[in-house]
Amino acid sequence: MKLLRNTPKLWLTKFPWKKRSSNKYSRGRVLILGGQKNMIGATILAAESCLRVGVGSVKIICSKETLPILSYKFPSALKVEINNLSFLKSFLRKERKSTHVALCGPGAGKSSKTMKFTEEILKQIKFVILDADSLNSFQNKTKKLLKYLNLNTLITPHESEFHRLFPKIKRNLGSKAKVLKFLKTTKSNILLKGNTTIIGSPKKIVVNKHSSSELAVIGSGDVLVGIIASLVGDKKLSMIEAASAAAWLHGDVARRYGKGLISEDIIKGILAALQKLKK
Repeated sequence: MKLLRNTPKLWLTKFPWKKRSSNKYSRGRVLILGGQKNMIGATILAAESCLRVGVGSVKIICSKETLPILSYKFPSALKVEINNLSFLKSFLRKERKSTHVALCGPGAGKSSKTMKFTEEILKQIKFVILDADSLNSFQNKTKKLLKYLNLNTLITPHESEFHRLFPKIKRNLGSKAKVLKFLKTTKSNILLKGNTTIIGSPKKIVVNKHSSSELAVIGSGDVLVGIIASLVGDKKLSMIEAASAAAWLHGDVARRYGKGLISEDIIKGILAALQKLKK
């Protein structure tokens, strides 16, 4: 198992910059499961950061209740109203021809519905990032979640979410040890959030210290997973590369901004961070 420090040298040569020949179709589409009414801000933060980094389009799964709010608040994102599992299944069968990346969790709400929707997306979409309530909804059902995880999936828990899924792993272990324990259970990927973020895959662990204490603010994680979703894909970065690049960019914005950062500021800072990286 390789242990590496996160620097652009790990992923910059494969970074999926827009080209003169790019269009919204060649840049890909990300499907986002979120949009619960009282947490709609999390969904918007994830969707906007995803678009800012360079994906061609974002489509948000929403309900009858949240569709008009999302349409008003975020007109540049596509939306689809899905209220039941049967409709989701038929929608995904058509959607997977044009959509190969899904982000589940930001603003989705912890519920059996979220769990069932997440399961179906894991079955039908190739690259899937699981965050927030798409993880919390599998509490006490970790074995069910693990059977869907593979090299093209990523879970992004903070410490409390990690221990809800893996209560038998001792809390007093260090983050690297916890990630190693996870990697023994499944050949998948993990980004364990913290002051030092640990990103693990079956062959390597990447330690990200390019960060700032100012990232300890609500919505920061939603922005991070949106960046990851924009970077991953067959003609883009692998899941471990995308997670590493996103963690570095996320931290770089925060370090440049300084004190008083809120999550909207991270999105505003993406442009400058990308320009710096390009140079």
